[in-house]
Amino acid sequence: AIGATALIYVVMLLKRRCLLVAFGALLNSSLHCVSSAFGLALLPGTLRQHSSFHRPSRSRTKNWVLHSSNSGDESSNEGASVSKDEDSDNEPNLQQRFGRYWPIFKTASIAFVAGSLSAFILSIILFHQSLDYNPASTYQSADMSTSLLPTPTRTKSLSESSQMQQPVTLYRLIIDILKSSYVDEINTEEMVQTSVESMLSTLDPYTEYLSPKELAKRKNLVGIGAFVMKSGVSSDSVTLDGMSASKLISGIPSAIKLPTQLLEDKDATQKQAFKVVLSLEGYAYDAGLRVGDELISINGQSITGDDASTMPSLEEVRELLLGIPGTTVEVQFTRPGVDGVQTINIKRGVVQFPSVPCATLLKETTDGSIGYIRLRRFGADAGESMKAAIQTLQSKAPQEVSPTRTQQDNTLAGLVLDLRDNTGGELFEAIKVASLFVPDNTYLGSSKGEGSMMPNQSYYSGKLDLAQADDPVQEPTQQMIDPDKTHVVILTNKQSASASEFLAGVFQDLDLGVIVGNDKETLGKGVGQRELPLPAGALKLTYHEFYTPSGRCVQRQYDQNKSKQSPRRHTNSDEVFYTTNGRKLGDRRGIQVDRRFKPSRSDLSELLSSSGAYYTYASQWSAKHPSAKLTDVDEAIYKDFRSFVLKEQQKGNLKLEEIFDDKHILQQMEIISKSSNDRDLSLQSLVKIREEIVKDLLTDFDLAKDIIKRELELNLLTRDLPDSVLIERGAKSDALVKEALKILMDNNSYDTILNKNPT
Repeated sequence: AIGATALIYVVMLLKRRCLLVAFGALLNSSLHCVSSAFGLALLPGTLRQHSSFHRPSRSRTKNWVLHSSNSGDESSNEGASVSKDEDSDNEPNLQQRFGRYWPIFKTASIAFVAGSLSAFILSIILFHQSLDYNPASTYQSADMSTSLLPTPTRTKSLSESSQMQQPVTLYRLIIDILKSSYVDEINTEEMVQTSVESMLSTLDPYTEYLSPKELAKRKNLVGIGAFVMKSGVSSDSVTLDGMSASKLISGIPSAIKLPTQLLEDKDATQKQAFKVVLSLEGYAYDAGLRVGDELISINGQSITGDDASTMPSLEEVRELLLGIPGTTVEVQFTRPGVDGVQTINIKRGVVQFPSVPCATLLKETTDGSIGYIRLRRFGADAGESMKAAIQTLQSKAPQEVSPTRTQQDNTLAGLVLDLRDNTGGELFEAIKVASLFVPDNTYLGSSKGEGSMMPNQSYYSGKLDLAQADDPVQEPTQQMIDPDKTHVVILTNKQSASASEFLAGVFQDLDLGVIVGNDKETLGKGVGQRELPLPAGALKLTYHEFYTPSGRCVQRQYDQNKSKQSPRRHTNSDEVFYTTNGRKLGDRRGIQVDRRFKPSRSDLSELLSSSGAYYTYASQWSAKHPSAKLTDVDEAIYKDFRSFVLKEQQKGNLKLEEIFDDKHILQQMEIISKSSNDRDLSLQSLVKIREEIVKDLLTDFDLAKDIIKRELELNLLTRDLPDSVLIERGAKSDALVKEALKILMDNNSYDTILNKNPT
């Protein structure tokens, strides 16, 4: 038994099943100890029965008789008495000796064989279990959802398993050598994290390791639903949760372009305060806080100062506003143009941005109304929110636009679905949205992967065909829009990603609508991900890719020479697919638009947004006209704003040339000029360059007047109107939306793009 189990151990060690070998050795040793102890426990009693023999008195039987005694001590024969007339000629023969020791041998043998046999069987079981061993199961935690864990699968071959373990052994050996023999002390934790990150960088751009520190920094947005800044401090220099504030601001959905800094008023005589740049509906806005308000104190603690250096940091103010959901925070503030200090109590909560912030009617045509829906994200409510938005538009169409129309005419002639800047979300919510436009059981696409986390899936409207389930999970949906009667245009840009690309792909492949965008393609992120907890940190894992109904993959094919590769590099990205009407489609390029339209843009307008010039002027205008109800920006306001910009530029509060020079080339030129032989001449040339840059930027006041007026108008209106109203107002003047309206109002153009009438 010992030899057999030792052989099993050798085989298991050769296959590097170290954990199972250690466990098996422990159990085997335990079983042998138990069997030996059991045998030894029975042995004393057996010895007591057979340790003393006596010769019987001469009788006919001439048999040995054993007499037990109740007296005597350990040095005696334990009470056994032998006949006094015993004779040396009557010693027991071999058979009698065997009969004497057989019970002892039998007891010990049975116990030892039973233990050895059990140990041998256990070793065989452990060996077979080692073939099914999955290292990922080691990292399963008690609070980890089993639906997110890879299902253990049988290793393809023993040689393959050995090949996998060899580099792991090599890696551990190198770490041990470095730790024990390197010239300097090393941080093993940092080294391992760096190597893991480097390893994952050879895969797709989205698989990554999240360290415990990174996980600790991530917090749910629990607060009052407002964002504040202080003047004269760039958000690039401020860090929140390990992320620059400017990057955080750029990811916040808003009807206006939020500033990354605010102009510093160097002539100000009163204390500086934190200024509100965003106030969300359902949160701070409903409590009475508006964009432009200046916070004085939070829960009685002053947050003002003589200048930015004497004020609390943005992180400190943020901590004061954060708290347990459901609790309230007292905020005192002043409002430009309104006397006195106002005090309100705002209820804290988990801040969530709505999936559908706007649904409105854009235009009435001879065929009916054209609606607009902004689908900002695919949150858990995206499907239901889209359903409610469509119902709202269908109900408003005959009442708002043409009261004479009957309920039977209550349909939309066209719909603009805006997916710009929609970075994705829940794929199943995208399937629910698509199901509103197609009959039940329409094939919508699939997801594929070679791992064991989730099997390949096919998606149909009205149900999710999960291969691992006994029955398909039913998602009751009802088609609400017939694309043959309601023409659809989807708006995209380079930031449209993931689930929004899947939805756009469904519309394009099935020829349900026209894709229009100001970029040629969408982002090209067509992968599903899960975050798997690890003993230290977590693994954000890409486990499958999305495929549209035509069979093409949304995931972009990356350059083979780059460190970031496409997960499935063997796929031929030049393969051609076709829509229902026979239009050609490319593979692994994101979603290519059917009609590209590049609206005019203004560098000056973008600089005025990021610098806070729009914001500061709107605050000053509101202070001068506290009771004015602005409808639009007229020529007087526009000229006044232009004068404001020139004045701030001359005062030095606004430096357009430095904001424009985001790579700091002018600063480098200045440093070089100061050290040159012709220092004065070089500096004079640099001044002229700055003046020419500003002069060229300011020409946009004439060349891009419509763009600047539109952005200025939205900034002025943020003081009085919620974000949803601003999105609706902005959509009606949006250049890309206007292009979509042209396509929807021209049936021949729409049909030609979709190849509905091939020649």
